[in-house]
Amino acid sequence: MWLFRGLAIVAIPLLFLFGSEGLLRFGGYGYSTRFIRERQQSGQAVWTENLDFGRRFFPPGLVRCAQPFTIPAVKPPHTLRVFVLGESAAMGDPDFKFGLPRMLDRLLSERYPDRRIEIINAAMVAINSHVILPIAEDCARCQADLWVVYMGNNEIIGPFGSASVFGSKAPALSFIRFGLWAKSTRLGQLLESVVYWPRQSDHPLPEWRGMEMMAGQRSPHDSPATQRVYQHFERNLEDILETGARAGVPIVLCTVATNLKDCAPFASAHRMGLSPAELLEWQRAYEAGVALQSRGEMRPALGSYEQAVRLDNEFAELAFRRGVCHQQLGELRPAEALFRRAREQDALQFRADDRINTIIRQSAEAHANRRVSLVDADKLFAAKSSGGLTGGELFYEHVHLVPEANYLLAQAVAQRAEEALSLKGSRPWPSLADCLHLLGFTDWNRYDALDVILDRIQSAPFTNQVNHAGQLQKINEQREHFRSASKPAQVRREAAEVGTLLNRYPDDPDLRWNLAMLLETAGDTAGAEAQWRALLALQPRAALPVFNLAKLLEGGNRTAEALALYLDCLSKEPGYYPARYAAGRLFIESHSTDQALQHLKLAVRQEPGAIEARLALAQALVQAGNKSGAELELQQVLRLDPNNSSARLHLGELRPRPPGP
Repeated sequence: MWLFRGLAIVAIPLLFLFGSEGLLRFGGYGYSTRFIRERQQSGQAVWTENLDFGRRFFPPGLVRCAQPFTIPAVKPPHTLRVFVLGESAAMGDPDFKFGLPRMLDRLLSERYPDRRIEIINAAMVAINSHVILPIAEDCARCQADLWVVYMGNNEIIGPFGSASVFGSKAPALSFIRFGLWAKSTRLGQLLESVVYWPRQSDHPLPEWRGMEMMAGQRSPHDSPATQRVYQHFERNLEDILETGARAGVPIVLCTVATNLKDCAPFASAHRMGLSPAELLEWQRAYEAGVALQSRGEMRPALGSYEQAVRLDNEFAELAFRRGVCHQQLGELRPAEALFRRAREQDALQFRADDRINTIIRQSAEAHANRRVSLVDADKLFAAKSSGGLTGGELFYEHVHLVPEANYLLAQAVAQRAEEALSLKGSRPWPSLADCLHLLGFTDWNRYDALDVILDRIQSAPFTNQVNHAGQLQKINEQREHFRSASKPAQVRREAAEVGTLLNRYPDDPDLRWNLAMLLETAGDTAGAEAQWRALLALQPRAALPVFNLAKLLEGGNRTAEALALYLDCLSKEPGYYPARYAAGRLFIESHSTDQALQHLKLAVRQEPGAIEARLALAQALVQAGNKSGAELELQQVLRLDPNNSSARLHLGELRPRPPGP
């Protein structure tokens, strides 16, 4: 009887759980949590990215996606298939068309012209090892010849990090993995939606603001939570390497290079136990050093800083300022040590530190007999930098690589890959100039990337850095140097040069993307449209090319076609705010008020701070006869932007005028 009761207690709930899970799956509820999905394209089975993959790791509204890719599910003969795993630096931010995966593609394509080269960019923005492990597990079934792993910058601020904004901060690894497993079930997804539903009805979805979202997060480098993060990283990396070994895939594992001399700490924290009197004395010594340093008196400044060090040597900004002084005095060895100390003590850790790189080196050594080889990017970049101080020559800001640095890393990876796969190329390795040319890199691309970086560093946490003004001036000077590249005549010449590469790489979607942008900038709308449509044929599930084509057609007053494309974009990526807002606008123009309200309300919920969406929603409400609702939206615009003239004008039109005398 007791045995029967025990079985009943266990079996009945299990039957209920399995039955419910089966019913939910049969009914089509939920989403696939795999990174790669098999689909049919032109009658052929292909692997593509899964846009829903990130939903397990990010809250609604903040979900990140991989770059689009499409590869045959059955690898063709004479194909070299390589997956690049990592975060935004591995992906190629700020312009993925010239990142590590793309450089690797050209290096291997030119070295091995008799092989089909497939480089799959499996990196994503804002992720860390907790996300990369399931990506690797899914890539293990895709007949890869090689993995390249370049990760470590986001361990502290990414999902489950000690300074994360995406959920729990550094919980136990068993808790993390159980939670991720639960979210892979349809029951878990249903439970999550039930938990989030009341919040979503009362609060707007969070808005993606990049690094600015994490600017208020602080995590001392020696806190217990941060120490757990290092342990999680080591275990996740171990499991990634084990996954590759079980799949028989060689792995090129890279340490992570960061900007030392031109990237001041994002935040600093005083040592624990510093008394108010000591803090006051420290502040006096520190401010005296700052004043002396600003006058160019580096040696006296170091003397004042040394007084501060004796009281508190944990303040990251102090280490950075001392490093600058030594650098200015030509004392490069102590400068490097202090720049590294400043990075280690940074209380807002956006850069991989020495602990991360030590774990990577030790893991590579431990798995050397299992086809894991190391590219020590940290040491490689230091060796290529003046005085061993990595800085703005190789990085746009803190960790993202300029094209020349991507080539440097890709070249080291390609050479290690050749050794790991026992290959011998029939041609020499292409030079940096060759790779940039073959990727279609132009001065306009350089100007465009600097534009992105300029916009980025004018927000927190970059604005909190002590050398922010100098960095801003440097980017502005570089941008000014390439300003002529934005002139239509110059862009037309560059577009013509890029166009000739299509004869060599007709199926390269990134090359067509670049050409479409160049033609659009040059004013050749017909040429740009042809390239966007060709790109859609190569990547039929990608949402962003559809949106770009829609914008182009709308600019040419082909609004009906543009609206259809905006809706197509939303069918591929429902959370894409720009397409949602654009569809709402065009529905207003066509007096389809109900559809306009539907899309614009969703747009405002997705990005509550978007003034243009609220103004459009107010217009749609007026069109629907709901003037009181329109007035509320306009008042909200004025709360966001008190000087908004459009909101004031429309409010004046809505409110009745007092009768005349």
